[in-house]
Amino acid sequence: MSKSSVTICTYHRTIDNPKVIKDFICQNFDYFYVLFDNSLNKNTVELEEIYGNTVITYDKTDFEKEQFNRPINPQHRWGNHQNPNYFYAHFRMLLFYLQKPKFDYYWFFDDDVTFQGNIKPLIHSYDSVDDDFIAIQAFKKKDYPEFPRISVINNRMSGSRGHWLDHAPGPGDNFLNTDKHIGSFFPIVRFSNRAMKYLYDINSLGFYGYSEGFVPTSLASNGYKLSSILDEHNNFFLKNDLEDCKLYHKGMDFTWEWL
Repeated sequence: MSKSSVTICTYHRTIDNPKVIKDFICQNFDYFYVLFDNSLNKNTVELEEIYGNTVITYDKTDFEKEQFNRPINPQHRWGNHQNPNYFYAHFRMLLFYLQKPKFDYYWFFDDDVTFQGNIKPLIHSYDSVDDDFIAIQAFKKKDYPEFPRISVINNRMSGSRGHWLDHAPGPGDNFLNTDKHIGSFFPIVRFSNRAMKYLYDINSLGFYGYSEGFVPTSLASNGYKLSSILDEHNNFFLKNDLEDCKLYHKGMDFTWEWL
């Protein structure tokens, strides 16, 4: 069986309201961690009192050391996120990978993802799936047959009217190529170990971009396996007994129409 970590990406606000993370802790994952953005230099003893020895911290000096402090063009569609922790979300995940390089797979959840029921069966339903990148929602520009568990982008995506991929790559992005053009939504993702290494390596070569477009496009265009958890009709691609697990982002359902 593959060895997977489950990590919540968070920052200072969860010290005051730790319920979301404690709900995950109660699932008793074999390898659970809290990846904490410690830009405000919080006392790690206080963090450990709340979350135990699961806490891994980082700050801007780690971004600088690994050349993750890439510029963000304000003309980019999502350039209002003038913080590389969020615009380049995969970089903070790579910092975790660098500290914990031995896992086969890495699950990451944002701290505004909540659930009702039992999320552990959903995680374990992917134990036998060897895809290199899985997102809660992913969408492809064309019907690339090698990615059957990703829906084709369409105008039912009310948030972008089906034009999401027109903005990625955007100003300031430096994609290696876009042969397989795929976008995603990042609050829930899973990476393989080899995908993490590849993303780290291409950053050192000067290739980077807005994570939700850069990551799936870069991996898909270079021979990696990808899939989406949900299809365009908001159903699970994998038909498992997951009815007792309801997932929410900022208190709302994940829907194709929102994208």
